[in-house]
Amino acid sequence: MKNILSPARSVIAAALIAGLAIPAHAQLREALTTGEQATRKAEQVQDQINQLDDDRSDMVREYRTLLQRRDAAELFAKQQELVVQSQREEIASLTEQLGSIDDITAQTVPMLLGMVEDLKMFVAADLPFKADERKTRLETLDAVMKQPNVSTAEQYRLIMEAYSAEMEYGRTIDTWQEEITIDGNPTTVDMFLYGRVALVYMTPNGKTARYDRATGEWQPLPGSYAADIKRAIRVAQGKAQQVVLFAPVQKFTVQ
Repeated sequence: MKNILSPARSVIAAALIAGLAIPAHAQLREALTTGEQATRKAEQVQDQINQLDDDRSDMVREYRTLLQRRDAAELFAKQQELVVQSQREEIASLTEQLGSIDDITAQTVPMLLGMVEDLKMFVAADLPFKADERKTRLETLDAVMKQPNVSTAEQYRLIMEAYSAEMEYGRTIDTWQEEITIDGNPTTVDMFLYGRVALVYMTPNGKTARYDRATGEWQPLPGSYAADIKRAIRVAQGKAQQVVLFAPVQKFTVQ
C-alpha cells in the first residue's frame, strides 16, 4: 500500500524541515560575522605592528643622530683642548716676556732721547729753511718724550716720522713765500730749496741771493742766476715742465 500523508502530517513535516534549515543559516551568518570581526581585528593588529615599526625606525634614526652628535662633540672637545693648550703655552711665553719689558724700556728710552737730540743738532747745522715748521716738530717730540701716558712704541713712531720728513727735504725741490729782512727792510721773497744743495731766494724785482753755510748769511748772486732760479721756482710751482735745474753751489767740507 502506498503511504499517503495526510495534510496534518504534511504540515508537521514541513515544520520539521524548516526547523532544521533555520539553525544552519544562522550558524553560517554567525560564522561570516566572526570572520569579518577577525579580519578587522587582524587589520587593527597589523596597523599597530606597522606603527610600532615606524616608531622603531624613528628611534633608530634618532639614536644614530645622537651618536653622530656625540662623535662631533667629542671631536670638538679634543680640538678645544689643543687650542687651550696652545693658549696656555702662549700665556706662559708672554708672561716670561713681560718680565723683561722693564729692562728693554730702560734701554730704549735713552736711545730715543739721543735720537731727538741728534735730530736737533742736525737741524741747527742745516740750511735754515722752514724754520717754524721744523722747530714745531722738534718741540712736539720734546713734549711727547715727557708724557708718561705715551707708549715707547708711539714715541719711536713719531721720532721716525720726524726723521723721514727731514730726509724728504733732501730728495725734493720746494718753493714758498717768506718774509725776510733785506737791507733793514722786511721783504716777501720766493724761497727755493734745491734739496739740501742750496737755498736761494728771489725778490719781486728779480734780485737773487744764496744762503752761505760758512758765514750763516745771505750772499747776493750775479744776475746770470736769475733766469735759472725763476725757472726752478716755476717748475716747483707746477707752472713749467721739469727740466735740468742749475743751482749756485758752494764748496764746503764735512768735519
